[in-house]
Amino acid sequence: MIRSERLYRDLQAVNEFGKTEGGWNRLAYTVSERNAVRYFLKLCKELGLETRFDSIGNAYARWNGENQNGPVVLCGSHLDTVRNGGQFDGALGVFAALEAVRTMKEKGIVPYYPLEIVAFACEESSRFGMSTIGSKAVAGLLEEQKVRQLTDRDGFSFEQAIQPFGYSLDNFRSLIRTDLLAFVELHIEQGPILEATGDKIGIVTAIAAPTRLKVTIRGTASHSGATAMSYRRDALPAAAEFILAAEQCGRSEESHGTVVTVGVCEVFPGAMNVVPGEVRMQVDIRSVNSGSKQRVVQALKDRLKTICQSRTLEWEWTLISDESPVFMSDELKLMIEEICAARQIPYRLMPSGAGHDAMNLVHCCPSALMFVPSVSGISHNPAEYTSPEDIAIGAGVLYDVLAMLVSQQSVKLENKNRRA
Repeated sequence: MIRSERLYRDLQAVNEFGKTEGGWNRLAYTVSERNAVRYFLKLCKELGLETRFDSIGNAYARWNGENQNGPVVLCGSHLDTVRNGGQFDGALGVFAALEAVRTMKEKGIVPYYPLEIVAFACEESSRFGMSTIGSKAVAGLLEEQKVRQLTDRDGFSFEQAIQPFGYSLDNFRSLIRTDLLAFVELHIEQGPILEATGDKIGIVTAIAAPTRLKVTIRGTASHSGATAMSYRRDALPAAAEFILAAEQCGRSEESHGTVVTVGVCEVFPGAMNVVPGEVRMQVDIRSVNSGSKQRVVQALKDRLKTICQSRTLEWEWTLISDESPVFMSDELKLMIEEICAARQIPYRLMPSGAGHDAMNLVHCCPSALMFVPSVSGISHNPAEYTSPEDIAIGAGVLYDVLAMLVSQQSVKLENKNRRA
């Protein structure tokens, strides 16, 4: 079966790229990230796989099956990181897929359907503010004009970032895949549930989609010493009330898996001796239940209006994005459940609060997403850790899933994925 020590060595080797004292820095389309991708493809070539980049930098390694023109079983994840990130987010899914292919070859298995491993480009939003760009392109969900307008914090446009590596947006529509039988992604959980329950595999039922807002509260900036309390139009206490209301709304909908986060709060003019005249906030609301998410949005809007009216303040409410949850393939979920039961691996069905490439692939083909435990639920952090034992379990289940999907006896999957 899976040789866990070899897989772990691969992960250690790829994590030499972008390693710093503060964590791992492999931002999309940087030299360290592209070198990590090239290292992955080098190992694939050594295994006899056909390798290629598409025009946006997604990296593929193909194992032609007996039915070379048949639909493709695709598996993988990404190799880019957030700033000062961890060593398993994304990388596990890519190299566990590689180890599964190695194991099949060692066992003399010849796939009936072609099997491809993918390292998607620019999964993290850390550089350009947009996530899962590579898989969005593959699924036909990327708007070319929006991508051309993206810039990083140093002012480099997306096009300027990809050109040194020979990539281009000129053949944008050619990136779309219409030849896929199924997609499977293995990922660390990035949360505490599996560790807390003792389960070893999380079978994702649905991926939550965010609704994101910009909220601005305006009062009057004035001298902190000369402005009596009853004369103030202070924007910050109103913002504090709103933030607490956001927390309360999230707690009230927790049974639906809904979460609410005020992740940005900017105070202007931002001086100790000035009453704050303006506060700008950014709000992230996520759920796999569209109704629950909408209830939170409406409750927050009503609460903001009430808070500002009571304090004689002005407010603005801007919708940044409003996405719908996506649901994983019922057939693939059942397949993974049966594998876990047969191998006596404790598992649980669970939603994913974080976005992943699998959420885009559901628009191409039946898709599955599996989790392995994250110690203390820590991720996007240098302390991110999953034990070699849990990595081996996840890779073993991935192997079984892929072996079933590429066999001639594989039942053709119906694409029953749907949006909420």
